[in-house]
Amino acid sequence: MIHILLSDKRYTYSPEFRFIKPKDQQKVKVKFANDLVLALGYKFKEQNNYFTMAAEAAFMSLNPLDRQQNQFFIELKLTASNKETINLQQDSTSIGLGYALGCYLAYRSHLNKHIHLAETLFATGEVSPSGNVHSIGHINNKIRGALYAMENRHSGAFSIFYPQANHQDIDPELIEQVLAIGGKLCAIEHINQALFHILGEDFDGEQRNSTLTFKGLCSFDPHDAYYFFGREELTTKLVNLFNENPTLIKVHGVSGSGKSSLIKAGLLPELTKQIGDLKWEIGLPKQFSDSRALLTHFINSHEAGFSTILQTMAVDIDLFVGELLNLNTTYLDELSHHLNAHKTTYVWFIDQFEEIYELEPHNRLLQSLALLGEHTPLKVITSIRSEYLHQTDMVGRDFYVPHSLSAEDWLKIINNQALALGIILEEGLAQTIQTEALKLSHALPAVEYLLAQMHALAITSEQPKILSYAQYNQLNKLTGVIYQQAEHILGQFEPLTEQFFELFVGVNINGTCYARHVDFIALEQQNPELLGLVNALIEKQLIIRHQAQKLPPYVKLTHDCLITIADNLSLDQQIWPRFYIWLTARKEYLQWFHGVETKYKQWKNFAGQPQEQYHFALTKHELSDGTKYLSQPGTVALESVKNYIITSQSHYQASLELQNKTQQRRLFTTSLLFICALGTATYSYFQKQQIENEQAKTAQALMHLKDNVLINIDSIEPILEQYLPTFQRKYLNAHLSKLVNSVDDIPLDEIDKLRLLLIKIKILRQDDSTHIDEVIDTLSALENRLTSIANKGSKEQQLIVAFKYELGALLLKQGRADEARSYFQRALSLIENMQEDESLTLTKARATSQIASIALDAGNISFASEKLNQTLQILNSIVPSQQLEQAYNVLRINVFRELAKASSSQQKSSDLLLQAKTILEKQLSNDPNHLVSQYNLLRTYINLAEYSTSRTQALQYYQQADDLARMYSIKDPDNIYVQVAQLLLASRLGKNKLSQGYLIEAQEHFLIGLDIARKLRQLNENNTDWQGHSIELYTAYADYFEESAQPEQSTLYYEKALQAAERLAAQDEDNLDFASLLQGVHSKVASHLYDLGDKKAAQSHLEEARSIALALTQKRPTNQAYQISYRKKLFNLGYVASELGETESACNYFTQGKTLSENYLKANASIKWQKAKNKFEHYIELLKCN
Repeated sequence: MIHILLSDKRYTYSPEFRFIKPKDQQKVKVKFANDLVLALGYKFKEQNNYFTMAAEAAFMSLNPLDRQQNQFFIELKLTASNKETINLQQDSTSIGLGYALGCYLAYRSHLNKHIHLAETLFATGEVSPSGNVHSIGHINNKIRGALYAMENRHSGAFSIFYPQANHQDIDPELIEQVLAIGGKLCAIEHINQALFHILGEDFDGEQRNSTLTFKGLCSFDPHDAYYFFGREELTTKLVNLFNENPTLIKVHGVSGSGKSSLIKAGLLPELTKQIGDLKWEIGLPKQFSDSRALLTHFINSHEAGFSTILQTMAVDIDLFVGELLNLNTTYLDELSHHLNAHKTTYVWFIDQFEEIYELEPHNRLLQSLALLGEHTPLKVITSIRSEYLHQTDMVGRDFYVPHSLSAEDWLKIINNQALALGIILEEGLAQTIQTEALKLSHALPAVEYLLAQMHALAITSEQPKILSYAQYNQLNKLTGVIYQQAEHILGQFEPLTEQFFELFVGVNINGTCYARHVDFIALEQQNPELLGLVNALIEKQLIIRHQAQKLPPYVKLTHDCLITIADNLSLDQQIWPRFYIWLTARKEYLQWFHGVETKYKQWKNFAGQPQEQYHFALTKHELSDGTKYLSQPGTVALESVKNYIITSQSHYQASLELQNKTQQRRLFTTSLLFICALGTATYSYFQKQQIENEQAKTAQALMHLKDNVLINIDSIEPILEQYLPTFQRKYLNAHLSKLVNSVDDIPLDEIDKLRLLLIKIKILRQDDSTHIDEVIDTLSALENRLTSIANKGSKEQQLIVAFKYELGALLLKQGRADEARSYFQRALSLIENMQEDESLTLTKARATSQIASIALDAGNISFASEKLNQTLQILNSIVPSQQLEQAYNVLRINVFRELAKASSSQQKSSDLLLQAKTILEKQLSNDPNHLVSQYNLLRTYINLAEYSTSRTQALQYYQQADDLARMYSIKDPDNIYVQVAQLLLASRLGKNKLSQGYLIEAQEHFLIGLDIARKLRQLNENNTDWQGHSIELYTAYADYFEESAQPEQSTLYYEKALQAAERLAAQDEDNLDFASLLQGVHSKVASHLYDLGDKKAAQSHLEEARSIALALTQKRPTNQAYQISYRKKLFNLGYVASELGETESACNYFTQGKTLSENYLKANASIKWQKAKNKFEHYIELLKCN
């Protein structure tokens, strides 16, 4: 039984239900018991609306088969726990969740499905017909009501379901009270989350359900047959054609004529009535990689039974599919003999068959299916747009679906659908819509969409079951409803419109528009800026999301009618004028891209393999058109396509240069740099729209490079300074590396050769995909060269200082802190004896700050703070030139972040980080593409989240960091720093979702993190930057498995975390953060083992954690976190020892804890420490310790 929580904690209401025999077609109908009607009085109408919405939400949570086969006329009676008359306040919306959960359980009981309630259930929350749960007021009073009920009327385990939006409003003390008496707080966003909690694996409903409403732009499914009207005559004709037993039926018509719905909600349900043993399968081509995969999936499907018979015949499925695609009848006769014996009719429906021809224009799948239909009991039906019919070679029988309907059919669609859904239209409204529909040539999707959107408006009104003229006019009537909704959303995302259209719309070689299928995971990673727009369109049903078979989920425009262009109509007569304008200007380019799209996809697939990638670069002829479109402002909107054209052009230019053997060395070097700079300037031209500025800079740099590159190395460094901190370095890296690798063959003096090698070091530091072996080899080569310099003048000394610093920074990144410190100190010693300039001062400040960072990691806070403040003094001692101003600011920001870590005041840390954030945002407003600044802002957001006292604000900072990291990773996919940040964010965001009870979303974050950790491990398993975050990820993922009742998997990931933490701590035994991480993992493992009942093993891990925690408090006695951690270990050890009967040990631990608490309280006033001391004293008294 569900207990509905109220503002008055003294009592609850429980719903009871009775079912009445339905008297009409309406799927869900509700009424109140007579005494409840009297009790509610004037509040009856309001509560009737709430109950109706809850009953519909519960109905839509059933599985489709139950919805198709059943109607529910349900009567509600409310019982008060205090046995008094029901007295609901006005606007008591929070009763809806209790109604919905009670209704669902009543439906299950009515269907004779098993229900086992092992706990007491409480609920509060507002529910919409879609099942979404919305926030309510007085949440703390309602939680107290559950506690009161458990103390006075119930016993045992209990759960409280409440809106996720109210989670932050609950007092922490109440949370502790609920947990203390065996309760569980379940924050939910949808009723299905509660149902899954209640029923577990018995829950057989929709994981993600929709609203009981009109279909909108989506096609009808077989379980929607009960409200599919207006196509009865067509359905009869199609059934008659099916009964003529053709080998294959092609149902064709224009986009929006209702082909898919006619088959799924018309033909298949009608055949089910006629044929007792009918089985069907529905396939979408874009859910599979190609036609062979689609055919293989069907052959393997359990319903068809092909695979079992082929196994009996000892025929390999791949071999059978191959023979069938080659139109060979081998095995078909024997297969037919077995299938006929089953006396089962199989129907396979392939929807949107035109997508096959988009993927493979010359495939012969249709002929193979016809052959299969001819020799077996299989009946194949396809739906295909009429303009693709000529490609089917007259295979099978055609069935045309006209797009126009009769006046009578329109009224059936409008009125009968509304009746089945329990919806009423204002008088005359159906006729008004009918009149307008008769004037349009493709009105069917518009009518369905109009009805769905009107119902969406009705749901939020006081009369959720009435469609009105006011809603009709608000939506711009039938003629404007679709494009008005689209326009409203796109108007909010105006700068993204062109990117959106280019990504979601294609034009084939015949000039026909089609809706692209966009990989949703790739969209999140590569075009995160579009997610808000896409989600808004999904909410309005203008975009639909599909989960493809064994492929990532994809999104597409819900209906092709959105992008249907009538060439003979003027702009004002088009369905969507904005799209018409956009397409008119870019149709030629889209047709060109359609021709090269296959190569473009392969080029993206081999993104990490440049040698393979070049095989898919554009040819000379393709480039002539591609560069033309690229030069037309606004034609190419997607950055990835721009990069493809630019990279292909660079590759083509490089291949031409290689043909000139007479000037191989000079032209090879110069051309690579020329192509690089040209590519950079071109990209900047389109990305930043700073045409004249960038062209002038690049031209000047190029002229200097072409004349002087082999004589004066200074010509390379300005290019390096300008582009190394940006994502343009991916163009520089490969080319400069080739130049540096051939340094001995270039006619330069020794000092300039070393300067070239210094460039290599800088590239190694920026290009974080570098493997450790390459770093070590480069270090060795440089040390030999440095010792070989005979004349160590001023120029040579500055170069050596630069090398010492760069090598130290490189080693520090690899976790080799002692070696790195040595290089930094040697650099500073050399600087002491040199005349400083602004460049040398910057190096001095950098080296000092790096020494401070090493000290901070080792726990030497005082020394670290001293060095950090010294760094600020060095930076403030000089006013840098404009050229170095940004570098000075970047270092100043890093110092602020390090001082925040060193500070003992949380408020002071936050203030320092906010200063850093302000400086970074100002820098990025001047140079949005500066990746060093972007990365520093990303890390600053993370630091602000870590120091925030508000969970909501912390989550906002983490989300800002994640958004920035996603955009950063698109521009700079090889950057290990960003990948490390994404790894940390995957853990933090996953843990946040887990704490809210969103297991699926949490797992998505954790899986992304695991993939990043795997890549980082392959790159360099000794890099300390990512190892610590991987430990946090493993423990969080173990928590996920614990929450989802998978103890074996949980144990596995706790073991992974422990192994990783031990390896990290051994790598640098002086690093206190590593040690703290290890003791934290031991504690987690101990808690897990304790929950599994292995208290002895838990005790062993707790002792390990206590030993480390004690060492940390000795090294950092002022660190409160270390002190609290040590105190908790003592208490937990004492508690476990007492449970194991080891009284002496328990007394020892509790006594140590009491002493620790007393010593702390002598110097500090703390309520929490006082409570801890009291707990220790309580157990000392309880165990009668001496």
